[in-house]
Amino acid sequence: MTSISPFNNNSTGGGNSSNTQTGPRSVLLQIEDQYNKRIDDDVAKLVDCFVDVVKVGENKDKDKFKVAQEGYQIESQAAQIVRSCESLLSLINELKQNLLLNDTKTLSRLRQTRSEKLTENTTAMKDKVVTMKKELSDIIYNLETVQYRSLTDP
Repeated sequence: MTSISPFNNNSTGGGNSSNTQTGPRSVLLQIEDQYNKRIDDDVAKLVDCFVDVVKVGENKDKDKFKVAQEGYQIESQAAQIVRSCESLLSLINELKQNLLLNDTKTLSRLRQTRSEKLTENTTAMKDKVVTMKKELSDIIYNLETVQYRSLTDP
């Protein structure tokens, strides 16, 4: 089964001309429709393959040739089941990736939290610098006082 990206744009003019909406909302609806179609197709293939395997698995008066033929059919259906499951897993991976990359609420919240922490750190550092400046000023004043006293004392 070939994987079709939901982000493909058909610019060849063969697309659906009845969809006159443009903008992010219509693009998201198209992507959702493509994902739903992929899910429906893969699940339908899974069901069909399982039904075929169960039908073939009936054990009624069969010769060796028929049993071998049905064994091959079961193997091919099993391979199709695996491909459909891999396609569904790929779809899950794409959805998780889209969620992680496009979850603007979470990204905004993280950005806001980080901004608040940086602001707090900046404020704390500024306060510390002001305190250190005041302490340094007091120490310099005391040193100057001691120095001038020693110069003025005979």
